[in-house]
Amino acid sequence: MHSHKFSLLAGFLLSFATLLPAQQDLGQQERQVLTHRGWESFTVSDWQAESSDAARLNLDMADKLGRIPEPTPGYRLLSQVLVETDDLGDLTALSEAFGGLDVRPVEGSPGFWLVDASSVASAVELSAALASAYPPGKVYLDLVSPRFTRQVPSDPNFNQQWHLRNTNPSYADVNAEPAWDAGYTGNGFTLGVVEWGVQTNHPDLQANYHSAASQSGGSSSHGTSVAGVMSAVANNGRGGVGAAYNSQFSKQYVSGSSGTANAFNYRNDLNDIKNNSWGPSDNGNLHFISSTELNALANSVDTGRGGLGEIFCWAAGNGGESDRVEYDPYASSRYTIAVGAIGDQDDRAWYNERGSSMLVVAHSSGNNRGIYTTDSGSSYTSGFGGTSSASPLGAGAIALMLEANPNLSWRDVQGVLVHSSRKNDPNDSFWTTNGAGHDISYRYGYGAVDAGKGCAVAAAWESLGSEQSYASGTQSVNQTIPDNDTTGLTETVTVNSNFKVEAVEVILNVNHTYIGDLQVKLTSPSGTNSVLTKTRDDSQNNFSNYRLTSLRHWDEDSQGNWTLQITDRSSGTTGTWNNWSLNLFGNDGSGGPGMTLSTGVLSAGFFNNFDVDFAQPNSMTYLVYSLQAGSTFISQLGVTVDMANPQLAAPGTLSGADGKANFTVSIPSTASGLTVRLQAIQSGNVSNLWNMYIN
Repeated sequence: MHSHKFSLLAGFLLSFATLLPAQQDLGQQERQVLTHRGWESFTVSDWQAESSDAARLNLDMADKLGRIPEPTPGYRLLSQVLVETDDLGDLTALSEAFGGLDVRPVEGSPGFWLVDASSVASAVELSAALASAYPPGKVYLDLVSPRFTRQVPSDPNFNQQWHLRNTNPSYADVNAEPAWDAGYTGNGFTLGVVEWGVQTNHPDLQANYHSAASQSGGSSSHGTSVAGVMSAVANNGRGGVGAAYNSQFSKQYVSGSSGTANAFNYRNDLNDIKNNSWGPSDNGNLHFISSTELNALANSVDTGRGGLGEIFCWAAGNGGESDRVEYDPYASSRYTIAVGAIGDQDDRAWYNERGSSMLVVAHSSGNNRGIYTTDSGSSYTSGFGGTSSASPLGAGAIALMLEANPNLSWRDVQGVLVHSSRKNDPNDSFWTTNGAGHDISYRYGYGAVDAGKGCAVAAAWESLGSEQSYASGTQSVNQTIPDNDTTGLTETVTVNSNFKVEAVEVILNVNHTYIGDLQVKLTSPSGTNSVLTKTRDDSQNNFSNYRLTSLRHWDEDSQGNWTLQITDRSSGTTGTWNNWSLNLFGNDGSGGPGMTLSTGVLSAGFFNNFDVDFAQPNSMTYLVYSLQAGSTFISQLGVTVDMANPQLAAPGTLSGADGKANFTVSIPSTASGLTVRLQAIQSGNVSNLWNMYIN
């Protein structure tokens, strides 16, 4: 054995020997436990069990008057230790020295290993001993943190699926019908329900269940409702339909860090999208994700879907104005799509949070009506809601977009949503414009998911170039933050490399005994602000390598000065800004939206509108149609259209400086029941094809 391995082993044995006596007769006594957050205090129901319910003692969260919050229940400690290492030999030697403990890889999270102990107490001691042999943060006990479904009660008396087809007002829905009429129904795609199970034999779900893509386990009414929003079966004489009613659904299970990591990565060769309608408590406090789970998300977007990347939809949270999406590291990760909620009047749902990392919103409860979907047994509910329902509606719409263009990567999907989402509640004061011209809102992200427009943009989308990135490295500050002062401290990083930004991360280290006093704001070279934390009631200590994410800078240029401001806006406690770092992710500007033709439901005997976006500016634009499939070269414009015998649907029009054009076409009443092919064309430029049924 090499000398360094011997010293590690000796340190391990010594540490474990000093801890061994504490294992006896523990009862309910308080103990320090090494978790992914660091050392925390817990009481545990049964220390000698293989897993046990536990409560966190919040001694480190005293408020300014010294009051300590009540213990937080809902934890479950496991008898296994997570270790991050590339040297399996060292870890195996250490486990053998302790008596041959089983060491196994964490499925879905490469470089992470599980070491099994005989009890929770043994695992606690084992984690403490192993921590002396590895760098900080590389060893911790596996545990299940409290998880909360993101559903709120609502009026149960409306059982129509207005979120798919609203009549009052007609625009306040996900606009699925144009996509359905074009043949996009989710066929060939599988959507995972990651939480506590689904009743897979529900009469309105069972025909769409994908057992091979699923983990085994129980069911829950919440998961059953989520699955119905996405994948409830159509045309079977029962209940309603899912947004992607010809998709399949699967189920994966949330548990400890290792189990949840496995769920994230489970059968991503079969699963295309995974919906997560859960998260930490929406209590306005910062929360934490384990490195195991974060690594599994990163691995899934690298390897899932044959390298295109697994798509994760996440309920943005129900904490209302007192919480923010940034405080949930699952929903705010750049690897996930945080979906907020608007109601049946197209306005903010009362529980919807704000956030710089919320990408889009989708319809749910929160104005007047709830969501009609499947429920336990053979029943249905018209009272489902919260961002628990908004997220799977977004996931269902994404399945339709993938059917329109199966080559979309996980980054492409986010780009399609940015470029196709609709500006809902347009008079709301939170709307502003980023440096690339996109409408953005802390309440609504880039707007309401629009399945019809999304499919059009997806069909014309050109894959983004390979990911570009910039990392500033650690920027030392080491200054006291002025107390109760709105000016605070400001630091700037100058970025010389230039690319189109997608996501921005700030890694923050601040020593402060009451982080709820702090507001953190990032400003881009284009002048776009991203508020990352607000003053709130959060008595936790310190930002320790805490990752805050903004998606508000999509398509802005990375080059220039990025400025971070921290202000302490409440008196009584002070702190020190130690350091920070800035990470930018984006693309080289290639790819993105091509010329896009979008429309609503086509109705015979009525005027129908056709919108063209992302066309060549100030250029003649034409709308052509045919009832026949085929391919025709139009020599005057140098383009090939996907139809035989194309005809002009309307006179040509000049596109605007913004690349937009509009056509209004009267469809004859005799066209009812026909399927028409439609494309927009310019010189050297052709849009996506719509192959649509006429009602």
